[in-house]
Amino acid sequence: MEKLLTKTQTIERRGVFDKTLKKRFELAFECKDSKEKKSILVIGLNPASDTIEVLDTTTTYILNHFLSMGYSTITIWNLYADIFKKLKPSIVKDNEENLEYLKEILKRNYDTILLGYGNTFLHNKLVNAEKEKLCTLLKNERGKMKDLVDEERKYERIRTLHPLMAGRYFPNKWVLRDYPLEDERKEVKKK
Repeated sequence: MEKLLTKTQTIERRGVFDKTLKKRFELAFECKDSKEKKSILVIGLNPASDTIEVLDTTTTYILNHFLSMGYSTITIWNLYADIFKKLKPSIVKDNEENLEYLKEILKRNYDTILLGYGNTFLHNKLVNAEKEKLCTLLKNERGKMKDLVDEERKYERIRTLHPLMAGRYFPNKWVLRDYPLEDERKEVKKK
C-alpha cells in the first residue's frame, strides 16, 4: 500500500436564489486549499436548476476546465436569473434585480470575465436589450473580458461560445482569447 497516493481538494459550492427558488443570481465554487488564487466570472444565459447538489452538464464542463486552468474561484452569473430549462425571454417580467446583483459581483474584482452565453436568440430584441445593458455594466472591465476558442482555432469565427458547445466539440482544448466589448456592441446593434 505504500505506493498509493491520495489527492484531495475541498470545493465549496454556494448558490444565491430568490426566496421562491424561481431565480438564481449566482452559483459559485471556491477551492479552499488551492495555492493559486485566480478568479473567473462566467456569464451564461440562464440557470436551468434551483439546486446546488446536482450539477448540469454546462456547470460540469466549466468546473473541469477552469479548475485545470488554475482558477480557484469560479462564479457563474447569467444574463437572466429566471430558472428555465429553455429560456423564454418574452415571459421574463423584470431583469433589473439581476443586473443590480451583477454590480455587486463585479466589486469582487475578478481576474477574468468570460462571455459564454452562446449564440441563441441572436435576433431577439429582448435578449439584445439585456446584452446592451450588460455591455454598459462591463465597460470598466475591458482588459478582463474573454471568450472561448479551441486550441486549433477551428471555431474562431464564433464569439461568446457557450461552454456546453466547447465541452462537446473540443474538450480539454479550451483557450481564452481577448474579447473587446465593442465587438459585442456591434453584434447587438446589427441585429
